[in-house]
Amino acid sequence: MDGVQVWLVKTLASARPVASVMHSAWVWPAAETMHFIGLSLLVGTIVLFDLRLLGLAKGIPVAALHRLIRWGLLGFGINATTGAAFLMAEPDQYIYNPAFHWKMLFIMTAGVNALAFYLTSYRRATAPGALEVPRPARAIALASLCLWIAVIVCGRLLTFYRPWPCGPEGPGFLATCIPGWR
Repeated sequence: MDGVQVWLVKTLASARPVASVMHSAWVWPAAETMHFIGLSLLVGTIVLFDLRLLGLAKGIPVAALHRLIRWGLLGFGINATTGAAFLMAEPDQYIYNPAFHWKMLFIMTAGVNALAFYLTSYRRATAPGALEVPRPARAIALASLCLWIAVIVCGRLLTFYRPWPCGPEGPGFLATCIPGWR
């Protein structure tokens, strides 16, 4: 697996124009700001919707809050774009970082969770005049809240778990050090 990671770091590092732009004086801080705005849009709308599915604010129709999800998708797009820029600017700081691995796993799981909602509960939960949110929708909403909190925690941990040069034992199954560093 670490061979794939080494290849991925080399491939991403070849995006020199992105790295040089990202390392200019104001671009990285501006991208961080945009990433935070995207996160606020994404998590803000998702949390409101999930809390409604869990039974809070029963006076607001589920369908009305669902219309806000497009803002969450905009936030996800902003985060995907800025996150890709961070990754291409410093690939070794992300690809070998266990917090990044977990963050990507939680994001993918949150996507599968959202798909499960739309395949199983969306119609019943947003139907006009629906009085009760189906139990599967509530379980999916709870999982969603937990997953997005985990994404935020792992994103914050990225700066604390920087990869370190490998010792003689080399990287593990998922490299947590920079292979080939001397």
